[in-house]
Amino acid sequence: MNYKNYEKFVINYKPFEWEIDHSDFRENIKGKHSFLKNFIRFYKVNLYLEQIVKEENLQNPKIVDVGSFPGNMVMLSSKIFNNILEYHSIGLDLDKKFVEKIKEYNVKCIDTEIDPQFPDSKKVIEWNLKNFDVCYLLDTIEHLVNPIHCLDQINKSLKIDGHLLITTDNITNFLYIADMLRKGKSPNVHPVLSSMVYRGNHRPHHKEFSKEELEFILKRCGFRVIKHEYFDRKQGDYFIDREKNSIKKHKIKKKIKNILYELIKNTGFLISHLRNHHIILAKKIKNIDEVIKNRKITHSKKEFLEIRKNTIGY
Repeated sequence: MNYKNYEKFVINYKPFEWEIDHSDFRENIKGKHSFLKNFIRFYKVNLYLEQIVKEENLQNPKIVDVGSFPGNMVMLSSKIFNNILEYHSIGLDLDKKFVEKIKEYNVKCIDTEIDPQFPDSKKVIEWNLKNFDVCYLLDTIEHLVNPIHCLDQINKSLKIDGHLLITTDNITNFLYIADMLRKGKSPNVHPVLSSMVYRGNHRPHHKEFSKEELEFILKRCGFRVIKHEYFDRKQGDYFIDREKNSIKKHKIKKKIKNILYELIKNTGFLISHLRNHHIILAKKIKNIDEVIKNRKITHSKKEFLEIRKNTIGY
């Protein structure tokens, strides 16, 4: 969908009842459905899926959606693809209302732990999925203690040349750097605290990534990145103007660091890696058996340093 069609889709979207959180402490988030509060992120996702359709002529895909709650991607996928052959929703402690409602859209749910290294993790259920065309891992990988386990399961599920679409926070974004320079404040404080204290099912961020880290992890799991882009998510910045039937941007009072960021952007000198989000399209290029067989593990410091130099250059 181009921007105008996507805007129309968001305006007319009928959310699931659990999508809208009226208790959220963030005023710009409260009362908005998934596509509205993450308007830019899902617009990017839409464009990347359109690219898959165009370049691969993919019309009847088998889709696996990891970390799928609240289910809005089912609706976007149905809009983009002519006919979805099979759709599986993977998640932990999926709400009964969600499971029952999502079945109406021919979605099959697998309730399983996707991060068994999380302290007090739950039961792991094998997905037993084969030869799927597309996998979504949208704003999920940053919540995982060990993303390798999840990516290995995704590898097992996809066919060779199957697509993996990822969105996640960018650790090198400008606001994090500004906080480190001004206050010595690390973006890892929140993940470190949550990993020591929290044991519930709503997993907070465990680690946010740079582009280099994501490429390395994906390569280790049998994937090749074919497209990467930095973008600013602008979560909660948009609202629906019902009178004009259009999407508008809130006028938000900005902090000094946000104003500085806008000035840098407007001068044209913005380095792309200062934006706050990644979107990645990767392809499966190796089957899981080959991946595990060739996955180098060593107890030798000398060998490790050699592997590190060959992998990341230092």
